[in-house]
Amino acid sequence: MSVLKSMPYHHAVRRVSGWCAWYTSGIDAQVAGRRRDEIASDLYEHGVWADDAGESPRATAREILGRAIRGVPADLGWRHAQRRQLALADPFGFRMRQANGVVATLVILLAAVVTGFGLYVLTRVASSVVAGEIRAGSATALTLIALTALALGGIALLASPRTRFGGALVMIAPGIGLVHLGLYQLYSLSATVGTLMFGMPGWSLASRGLIAGITVCFVAAAIWWWPEKRVHASRTPALPQPIGDSA
Repeated sequence: MSVLKSMPYHHAVRRVSGWCAWYTSGIDAQVAGRRRDEIASDLYEHGVWADDAGESPRATAREILGRAIRGVPADLGWRHAQRRQLALADPFGFRMRQANGVVATLVILLAAVVTGFGLYVLTRVASSVVAGEIRAGSATALTLIALTALALGGIALLASPRTRFGGALVMIAPGIGLVHLGLYQLYSLSATVGTLMFGMPGWSLASRGLIAGITVCFVAAAIWWWPEKRVHASRTPALPQPIGDSA
């Protein structure tokens, strides 16, 4: 079988391409695209050479992955040099991109926590239904299912820079509803939550403050990623190409 058409070769190419896509992220688009094209060309030439040499697909895949692993330090060094050049050429834009990355990480983490809480509550509800402790299909449980599904969709939108604005807006409803209804549902299922609700001073104020804080975070993220901001950024002139760039 031809190496270029074999599964081991294509699996190795996907892994190397994924790594290349990661370490070229946050770099000037033209420079990153040229780097990815060079890697793709090199992988293709390696496959052609392996076919001509009669090498097995598995051996070729091992060589490609081995080369990629040995090249990690050089790849990271290239990324550091490119980011440093970006910082020197456009310090304000570089700081804004760094801040955007921090905001994205924190918002996605918060969305994951909210979604995880919803899934936990639904798991408790399902186990209680199976045990016959509560009836199935209650309005609260159905609402929790809908909000958890909405939160999963919000996380999917947050994963892409192009749709993060929508993801932050979508997460507002689960951020309010999952915490409020989730605690209300756990009150009837968890002795610990019931004890806290009755025995902890300021429980109501604390839960409302938590919901308000989550809501403010998602609203602020939506404002941060307001579409007009992205349009303005896309009109920024391209940076000059680095001198002496090499593969």
